[in-house]
Amino acid sequence: MEFSGEMIVRPLQPAALAQRGMGELEQFVLRGRARDRIQRFTLEYVAATDEYVIKVPAGMNENQVSTELMRTGDYQYAEPNWFCYPVATPNDPLYNSQWHHPKVQSPQAWDLVIGSSTQIVAVVDTGIDLTHPDLAPNRVPGFNSVDRLPETSGGQVNDLNGHGTHTAGDAAAIGNNAVGVSGMGWNFKIMMVRTSNSAGGGAFTADMMAGARWAAENGAKSVSVSYAGVDAATIGTTGTYLKSIGSLLLFAAGNDNRDLSGFFHEDTIVVGASTETDTKASFSAYGRAIHVFAPGTNIVSTNLGGGYGPASGTSMAAPVANGVVAMIFAANPLLSAQEVHDILRDNCDNIGSSTIFGSGRVNQFKSVTAAMASTPIEGLPVAIEAYEGTYLAGGLSDILNPNTGGPSFDVKSVDKGRLGNVAATLVTFDTGTPGASYRSLIVHLQGKATPMALNTGTCYLWNYTSSKFEVLGQFSLRSTGWVNFDTEIRTNPGRYISAGGEVKLLFRANGARAGGRIPSAGFTLKTGHAKIRFTTNN
Repeated sequence: MEFSGEMIVRPLQPAALAQRGMGELEQFVLRGRARDRIQRFTLEYVAATDEYVIKVPAGMNENQVSTELMRTGDYQYAEPNWFCYPVATPNDPLYNSQWHHPKVQSPQAWDLVIGSSTQIVAVVDTGIDLTHPDLAPNRVPGFNSVDRLPETSGGQVNDLNGHGTHTAGDAAAIGNNAVGVSGMGWNFKIMMVRTSNSAGGGAFTADMMAGARWAAENGAKSVSVSYAGVDAATIGTTGTYLKSIGSLLLFAAGNDNRDLSGFFHEDTIVVGASTETDTKASFSAYGRAIHVFAPGTNIVSTNLGGGYGPASGTSMAAPVANGVVAMIFAANPLLSAQEVHDILRDNCDNIGSSTIFGSGRVNQFKSVTAAMASTPIEGLPVAIEAYEGTYLAGGLSDILNPNTGGPSFDVKSVDKGRLGNVAATLVTFDTGTPGASYRSLIVHLQGKATPMALNTGTCYLWNYTSSKFEVLGQFSLRSTGWVNFDTEIRTNPGRYISAGGEVKLLFRANGARAGGRIPSAGFTLKTGHAKIRFTTNN
């Protein structure tokens, strides 16, 4: 990795500030101050993850900028926008076959599921061989994250050096087609995000994360990145964002044989590389940050130019695990991203200490079997009302399905003085399972606010134990385009479900500040889709 003269900065988040006892007005002031301090150096604002890519000011370096910003106490992190290089390492071939499939029990999994032809597997890398017979027939349009340009608008995704073609085949080469090799599933759609325009394959962290976000926002349920730089906090933040919209991010652990003991990305699946004998590959990083290991030595896959060959590295392990994740989604499309993450980890084979291998080495058959046995239940919305503000239009029928341009449930905001304009919608659900014991509760909400932009949306659930609404999370609303909020409660979800099986969901929006003041102008809060899903212990 190299310094690039740029930084990725994230202000402290509302949930963290609330835990410190700050009210909404204090939060607005602090976050506005954090934004204003870096505004003139900002190159890009990433609304999805509330991150700023900034230029290092003249006369300063990355370490000085980080120190200056962090000492203000207004930021979660300020880290270099590293310029990174692919982590694949050259290796002499040991086997001329795909040993990893029997190791992770792919054939047994294929007896159950061969991989859905509607499932999109995304790979963020150096590009893809556009005519490779084991890839091209299943390609969907991709993205060039350096140029921020979709392939459909001229973005280039052709492979610059072969690395991306190999990793794409690791995850999703076409199976059972009498040609070449097989990926982890036979029929997946393949989405390439080219994150480098350099023949050497070097890429900026911000470009990788932009590519991962684009892939998830455009239909990919699983996204893998096979580059160095796994330590960066933005990789964890982006993983959390992808999970919030129903996708999962996987990232290569690195080939520096390093003990990754200083961090842990809760929502980004960090993948180490295992060998044919289920040991740690000599080059693979390991330790606390690892979620899972996957085969990563002598993996035979697709090569640039239409051929095939072996390669080794955590670059191979990450897309292999990506393919397993896609198989889990294919086995049970009702599963949430968190449930798929849990299934992947809970069904690994134990190949050694968790202090090295995390949850262990992935097992495709066990994971697919567990996915097929899991049966989430969807609760029905039975009532909707304006909780704060004035009812304008809409009813229950308008929130039953994802909104793609049709009517919504609309509430006009009310002026609440120092808090500015506020609007809120209350949705009541019936789980149909009175007296049940619950294992998880999943909440999905779709909303926007017009005509104003940059409104803050907050999602609450009524806690039947404490008899009050509790915050689930906050997110930025837009005036155009729906924003999705998704979260899963796995710790005591029953506190949000009444003895009769009722759940109350509150969706509230506050107007954005303008010029340092709370605006007096009103807005309309639109709820486009609301649902809950849950699993029981019964």
